[in-house]
Amino acid sequence: MKSKIHSALFGVAIGDALGVPVEFKDRDELQRNPVTGMREYGSHGQPAGTWSDDSSLTFCLADSLCNGYDINEIARNFVLWAKNGFWTPRGQVFDIGMTTYHAIENIAKEIEPTLCGGFDKEDNGNGSLMRILPMVFELQNEN
Repeated sequence: MKSKIHSALFGVAIGDALGVPVEFKDRDELQRNPVTGMREYGSHGQPAGTWSDDSSLTFCLADSLCNGYDINEIARNFVLWAKNGFWTPRGQVFDIGMTTYHAIENIAKEIEPTLCGGFDKEDNGNGSLMRILPMVFELQNEN
């Protein structure tokens, strides 16, 4: 099981690092210039191999789940990421979506984690889907 978890987390980071330099590029541009290896700089001005908030928050979740499921610990890890660069490639956050930003700001204000996200239709982005992989391993034996 440990090697499956490691493989999944490495896959997240590698896929993310391949995508960071071309984030926000349109499909036509990527068809003309497909990603075939690690690139540097690009959309976020980051060195080759840099992963984004998606991997960092996935790692924050996985790190917390090593101690069992505790939503408050997960929330603390997310704040550590946003405020201190926890689980970032070089100790700094360079990209954070507005929905994620607002939720983490609410966590930092000590609002109950289950109430920190938005409640409007526009608050339903796909960021959580990109970061949820570690829960698969946590919940696989649930009935």
